[in-house]
Amino acid sequence: MKYFLLLFIFCLQMGHCSGQGIDNEFFTLHNIIRGDSVYNTFDKQVALIKKAGFDGIEINQTESFEGMKAALGKHHFKGSYFYVKLNLEEPYMDPRLPEFIKALKGSGTIIAPYIISESKRYKSSDGQADTLIVILVRQLADLAAASGLDVAIYPHYGFYVEKTDHALALVRKIDRKNTGLTFNLCHWLATTTADERKTLHEQLMAMKPHLKMITISGANDVITDKKNVWDDYILPLGQGTFDTYGLVKYVVKDLGFKGPIGVQCYNIKGNKPLLISSTMEVWKRYEANLTSRK
Repeated sequence: MKYFLLLFIFCLQMGHCSGQGIDNEFFTLHNIIRGDSVYNTFDKQVALIKKAGFDGIEINQTESFEGMKAALGKHHFKGSYFYVKLNLEEPYMDPRLPEFIKALKGSGTIIAPYIISESKRYKSSDGQADTLIVILVRQLADLAAASGLDVAIYPHYGFYVEKTDHALALVRKIDRKNTGLTFNLCHWLATTTADERKTLHEQLMAMKPHLKMITISGANDVITDKKNVWDDYILPLGQGTFDTYGLVKYVVKDLGFKGPIGVQCYNIKGNKPLLISSTMEVWKRYEANLTSRK
């Protein structure tokens, strides 16, 4: 009995029995490996990502769905989220999308629509298409609900829904239990002023009831003057002046966020398998620090 008491005390001190670790699923966007000359099939890519220790990978758009779904099935791996387009002109969504969502039934995959006006009829965040978006996302939410899945609007710099606060306002209007939003660090940096960034914690607190997923990266905490904004806002995890670890710590520890956390690697050049391994090393360091309450 004394032995078990001592073991329990030890677990508490180490943060294990008390649940002080981090249980969030950690996945990667497909762009961490997409375009590699060696890992040039979905099968090879999924095998590598799984071996590296990730919990899942993005299914990127309807065009890649069937190939990625087959690879995920072969390797018994998770598609963490399905990135899909909603267009503000007809056809509003890919006609294959309902069947693809049906095929994901019970998978836990989050359906993450980005919203765009391909004709440029509607300008970013001007509100003119919000009523249409509410209708479209409710349709998508109903499709997802039939498969036991959630929907997370994906704010994206330069698209109609580009700002996080716009996405949050839409989610509240849509008013579906299975529908929320994604917080994307890089897109948030690309669409905020220096003053707005000072209230990050308050913004995240407001999102908390509706936050389904977050994506992170290394980044510089600057108002970029670079032609390609991603040269400052998407860096390898662990690099840059923005405190990405502090963001993760606040979301996981202070907000109690239990959802998936993904790593964004768009526009990062160089050796992609090395990027995969170095990204996982940084994430393991994050996990160790969170477990030890640093």
